[in-house]
Amino acid sequence: MRLKHLTPALALIVLAACNKSTQNEVAPESAANIVDSTNTETDYFADGYIPQACIDMTDTTDDSRLQTDAVYEGNHKWANGKTLKIFFINGGDYLQGKVMKYARKWAEHANLHFVKTDNKAASDLRVGFKVNNNKGSWSYVGTDANNHKGEQTMNFGWFDGKTEEKEFSRTVTHEFGHAIGLVHEQSSPVAEIKWNKEKVYAYYKKYYGWGKKKVDQNVLYKYPKSDVRNTKFDPKSIMQYPVDSALTRDGMSIGYNYYLSAKDKDFIGRIYPD
Repeated sequence: MRLKHLTPALALIVLAACNKSTQNEVAPESAANIVDSTNTETDYFADGYIPQACIDMTDTTDDSRLQTDAVYEGNHKWANGKTLKIFFINGGDYLQGKVMKYARKWAEHANLHFVKTDNKAASDLRVGFKVNNNKGSWSYVGTDANNHKGEQTMNFGWFDGKTEEKEFSRTVTHEFGHAIGLVHEQSSPVAEIKWNKEKVYAYYKKYYGWGKKKVDQNVLYKYPKSDVRNTKFDPKSIMQYPVDSALTRDGMSIGYNYYLSAKDKDFIGRIYPD
């Protein structure tokens, strides 16, 4: 039976991720192949600014279908009250501390707990920073992390010692939203975004090299109402993409969201109640 997922702030999912660019869009490496490229943790922006965008990552190799969360079966929600053990593949105390700080923002509203562990074999999530020069930020979502034991399950590709506090908040909170089961808000069946599709295709082709199929999958796709539980569209959700007014037919825009919205807090509390 197909899982009826929830859309962010209003959604439970299987597998989504965020990536800064496609030039390093690679699958997570096994622990044996990991190269620590954090160095002094100050060189991540050496390549200059690259627009940030989120991509879906999947466990399937079947490229013949649109690979979105809604095609998967099974419940990817963690057990209520679960303590998620986080193992850091690389990175110093400063970056690791920032990740733990903002991961725990979810625990303020959900019956979940996050602890750091030095035991990789016993960990639930394995976090790295720019592993093998992967400059994207992404995360396997929910219990899909269990399908990748011993492997990296989350990456932060542009963090360094100069990263702004609000960027730590925006990115870490978003990625851990995925890690506990949330999908992108713009994929809600009631998302109120009137995309200018041709401009969207041109934009993502220019900045990311994405073809139409990938744009459809990561930007324009909306879940059928029969496959999700959702409330009113929440443009303030931490799980929402920024939207440029040049890419919409009515000039609508959505800026970067840096903190949990009221609906994020309420919803996650209902998914993981005390």
